[in-house]
Amino acid sequence: MNKYIIPPQIFLEMGGWRQPLLMVDRINSYQYGEKGSIQVIKHVTYNEPYMLGHFPDNPIMPGAIISEIFGQASEYLSFLTDICDIYRERHGDNLQSLRDICNKLNDENLREIIRLRRAQVQGVLAAQNLKFKNIAYPGDTIEVTSQLTFSDDNGFKHYAVCAHVGKKVISKGTIINYREVK
Repeated sequence: MNKYIIPPQIFLEMGGWRQPLLMVDRINSYQYGEKGSIQVIKHVTYNEPYMLGHFPDNPIMPGAIISEIFGQASEYLSFLTDICDIYRERHGDNLQSLRDICNKLNDENLREIIRLRRAQVQGVLAAQNLKFKNIAYPGDTIEVTSQLTFSDDNGFKHYAVCAHVGKKVISKGTIINYREVK
């Protein structure tokens, strides 16, 4: 298990989501850079509100919820990149990984950047082109990776995404998030 964990309060400050729509349980890894990436975890439980009505006699994780995991993971990737860029610009220190970020979480300068940036940025899942290959069931752990492939001048960020349960790929494709600074 990754020993670099973002504490729950800061994790919630970073994301624009709350229950019941918080679809990322943990960030496992983050890598800064032009081809940066993130890996997140979502544990599928029986008592999630969407499970009650999605094939009640044979519950499976809805594809639309997997799309939301992709969108949230991708936004965390962009958000962490934003705070690394701002921290470097203001303090001259390069944060390149989840380890680097976690080691600075007691730095009030970084925490203030996190709070201010979250208040400035808003966005939505704008488009998706996904292929679903397998199914996730309650009790499964979904591991999602997202890598930024390119950003356009209109605020759209394109990500290559993939979801695994164990060694099984359950979905992969492209997610496009729209982001703007208020």
